[in-house]
Amino acid sequence: MRSKIVHSLRIAVTALAASVVATLLVAAPASAHDNLLESDPSAGSTVTSLDSVSMTFSGELIDFDQTSFAQVQGPDGLYYETSCSTIEFNVLTTPVALGEAGTYTVVWNAVSSDGHPISESFTFEYAPDASTQAALGWDLPACGSGEARMQPEAVPTASATPPVSESISPTPSESSGAESSAGGDLVVVLSIGAGVIVLAVLIIGIVWLGRVRKRRSE
Repeated sequence: MRSKIVHSLRIAVTALAASVVATLLVAAPASAHDNLLESDPSAGSTVTSLDSVSMTFSGELIDFDQTSFAQVQGPDGLYYETSCSTIEFNVLTTPVALGEAGTYTVVWNAVSSDGHPISESFTFEYAPDASTQAALGWDLPACGSGEARMQPEAVPTASATPPVSESISPTPSESSGAESSAGGDLVVVLSIGAGVIVLAVLIIGIVWLGRVRKRRSE
């Protein structure tokens, strides 16, 4: 009887141990997700210049169809990544060109080595020198949106001055000079014509008077 009890206890202990091991095996992948170790700039820090945001994770990242990326949004709500993020083993790097001073938010998404996506966000302060020229932001992030983006402040506005015509028109002075010259030529022609008419009338008159006198003398 005692041996049966011992045998039953052994079976129960073995079953319990197997259950614990199975539970640990199932929980292990869930606790093995990679996590963010450090970032540059770090959360809450202040920088005076920055050309990229980099993040280092605890394990190698999976770069599948740009599913691992970071978005850097400025205080004006625009995005300041100049291109998509790149991955080198466990480091995610995003090139940026920041705009005005203020608080910038980094929202990142990464696929850890076990295939599980992880994402978080953090902020940092940007305080450039007064001589630093602010870059233009974009209406959409460089990666993750799947749409074409544009820079709202770089949209060309209508020019205040009309485009220069390729045809060359005479200047006012040239035009008035041409008109004056044409008017002067017309006056000369009319004067000559009037003189010729007057001269012809005088000749006809003299000839007629001469004939009248000749007839009277006869």
